[in-house]
Amino acid sequence: MISGWQARRGFTLVELLLSLVVSAIIGAALIRMVLAQGRFMDQQESWRQARSVSRSGINRLLSDLRAVENGTAPMATGGLVAAAAGGQDFTIRVPYAFGVICGNATNVYTFSLLPADSAMYAETGHSGFAVRSKTGVYSYHGSQIPTLGGTPALCLNGVYDSIHTLPTLNGSPAGRVVNAQRTANGSIAPAPDRGSIVLLYRRVRYEFKASGTLPGRIGLWRTRLTTNTTEELATPFDATARVNFYVGNSAVAQAAVPADLSTVRGLELVLNGASDRAPIGTAAPKTANITTSVFFENRPD
Repeated sequence: MISGWQARRGFTLVELLLSLVVSAIIGAALIRMVLAQGRFMDQQESWRQARSVSRSGINRLLSDLRAVENGTAPMATGGLVAAAAGGQDFTIRVPYAFGVICGNATNVYTFSLLPADSAMYAETGHSGFAVRSKTGVYSYHGSQIPTLGGTPALCLNGVYDSIHTLPTLNGSPAGRVVNAQRTANGSIAPAPDRGSIVLLYRRVRYEFKASGTLPGRIGLWRTRLTTNTTEELATPFDATARVNFYVGNSAVAQAAVPADLSTVRGLELVLNGASDRAPIGTAAPKTANITTSVFFENRPD
């Protein structure tokens, strides 16, 4: 005799419906969990993109600003050359090599330079040189591109007062002797003393303006003005990205551009980066608010 449970085949309709309902509930829960996890990961990726943009801007700006020097009132002859209202456009003189002056012959000045980063030294866009006076003030002079080799004889005027340039080390260039001719007529007045500190610089303009990589967004642009070579360093930035100005002895940076740029002692970098798109479930891109400050060197007052 065959019992009822042994003769049973398959499932009843009620059991099938119950299993479908349970599977649907579990599937819906899993889908909600996956969607929530996807939104979370998209939010995190957007934050990461925004922070990456800010850090890229900070790294490049600091590499240029770390050696910019102060001006001295009332002469606006320092490292900050120009700044536009809004703090989204400014021009600086960026030193890329330092040394001492050996002398001059017919307005051609010979410098003995300290070792410098070869890639930075080889970058195009040389604008001129600056010589530091006894009072600690730099005077800036436009010049032709320095010629290697220079006039070494001007650095060797005696046993005890000779200026020795570091030689080549293991096949790599160390110090350099170069000649630089002023673009303006006449000699530097008053004539700089032999052994005075000198620096070579490039005029560089930074701008927060329309991005070429992401249309409709804001990018950070760097232009070497002598050669008019422009590059977009990072994008996108939030519309609030800008620089503020530390003026005089104030510990608080101001948004307004001072009338006398020689009073600016440093810059506050407001580098608010943004993600390239709005993450899932939001209407606007994520932003990362990063603010740091850099103060100029060689403040004689």
